Amino acid sequence: MVTGEIGLLLMSYLMKSEVILKPMVAPSRYWIMWIIDSPRVEYNKLKDGYKLRTIHLAQEFFRVQFPKLASQPTLSSEENRHVQAVVWKMFRSADDIRDRAFAGLCLRCYVSQTILISCKKISHTCKPQVENPFSYIDLLPFVLNDDGKEEVLLDSEEQTQLILNHDYTTRPIAKGGEFFSVEILRKFNPTLSSSESLDNWTWRLTQQNQNLRLFLWELGVRTPSDCALLCRHIPRSLEPHLQKGDREIVEVFHAVYRRDRRNSHEKGRCSEPTLNQLQEMRDLLQQRNIIHSHQKLIYHLKRIAEILRQDTLYKRTGSPKTIPIEVYDNSTNDYVPNLELGFYTDTGLEEIELDQLKEDCHALFEEVLYEAISEVIYQQIEGLRKSKGYKSFAQKFHEGLQLYYEEDKSLGEIGKLWGIPWYQARRIFKLENFLENVQYRTEEKFIDNISKTSTKYRVTTISTNPDYLKNVAESIRNYALNKTFNDAHAEIQSGKKQQKNSLFAQLIRRYLNDSIKEAA
Repeated sequence: MVTGEIGLLLMSYLMKSEVILKPMVAPSRYWIMWIIDSPRVEYNKLKDGYKLRTIHLAQEFFRVQFPKLASQPTLSSEENRHVQAVVWKMFRSADDIRDRAFAGLCLRCYVSQTILISCKKISHTCKPQVENPFSYIDLLPFVLNDDGKEEVLLDSEEQTQLILNHDYTTRPIAKGGEFFSVEILRKFNPTLSSSESLDNWTWRLTQQNQNLRLFLWELGVRTPSDCALLCRHIPRSLEPHLQKGDREIVEVFHAVYRRDRRNSHEKGRCSEPTLNQLQEMRDLLQQRNIIHSHQKLIYHLKRIAEILRQDTLYKRTGSPKTIPIEVYDNSTNDYVPNLELGFYTDTGLEEIELDQLKEDCHALFEEVLYEAISEVIYQQIEGLRKSKGYKSFAQKFHEGLQLYYEEDKSLGEIGKLWGIPWYQARRIFKLENFLENVQYRTEEKFIDNISKTSTKYRVTTISTNPDYLKNVAESIRNYALNKTFNDAHAEIQSGKKQQKNSLFAQLIRRYLNDSIKEAA
């Protein structure tokens, strides 16, 4: 038996015994893929559910690119980082389209093992104190959906996964059918952070996979504790469900509990408030003419937390749950952990604040986009006023936008109405340039607003880490593109006469209606 086969058997043993170690990396990780397989039953329990597959195209590619390293039994950390940097760069920007696909295939093999280990680890940490209602086998379909049979690369915008055909043409993968392994690679950038390894990145993204998280939430596991929920801000949509004084209770909870947790740098599951903390909360409430005993304050905190839990569950799963994190025990006259739920490690305060920041971003986007549209339209009108050939059309610009975005007229039709050829109408509107300017201003204003918001939430990572800032800027650009600008570009590039329904078009129409009201 050759050394490579021994290494594979060792890896298989380690994963089947659920021993999570960091062994030396074998070169074969770049051409051996872990894929879903039928589980077997042993002692009335499901086992395995996965198997190894040698991807020969990846194996040959690796041997050509790294002839010396391919024959080694293991790679050092430095050698492994070097391989990943080279292969990742080829996956993103190699001139030969096949090289890009083969490089991606090597990396897909590499991350498959970490995805599998992550599922085992998630299942293990979520194991309830009673019989586990699910296993890692239930998690695999959400994230281990790559079998290595297709050669995959990204489009020029690095947004869409493409399958490479035998004739070197490509076809996009249908929405919802994307490979999670490729999504991991799409978001990974080893040049942005020297401390973030591909293994850590894969582990984090596997945990954050939306479908996997929804599955866990629907089972009632990985639900945050009451204190973790109370560390968040209460959305306005919950106002009808709150009692008088609830907001004040949450505010003093933030002032005391969040302050102490932040200062202590405590990680993991939130502990219950101490007697001193409860007393301080009572004192602060008393200053607001709200008087509660210790027991009454605990009751209200748990009641508010349950409202937040139901709202969070509804947002994440689409349906409310009624299983609380704790239940009242009549024998002890106290709250005890609900054994129906699995163990959950509460997110850190910084992550809670980042989640809140994300929610603010969603609410902020339309406001920022509207402002950017207003500014760019004003600039475009000013530019027409200063031009020699198109000065007279400055006052018609609003009318033209109305014809284009409300009445769905083409530029040619607008030109006829104005008595000019279509190419002059094209020069007046400069739709592509107009859209790009709005996009640029939206991103710029978005980042500016987020920087101010991050100070509000004291998320120091955003303001102090340049690599994080790059990731934030890239995320904002991707969010803006997906939210409206991809659709808006498609609308103006389409030769067909069709109704424009992108968010960009909707806000153009809102702006025009607001302008008419202001002028009236």
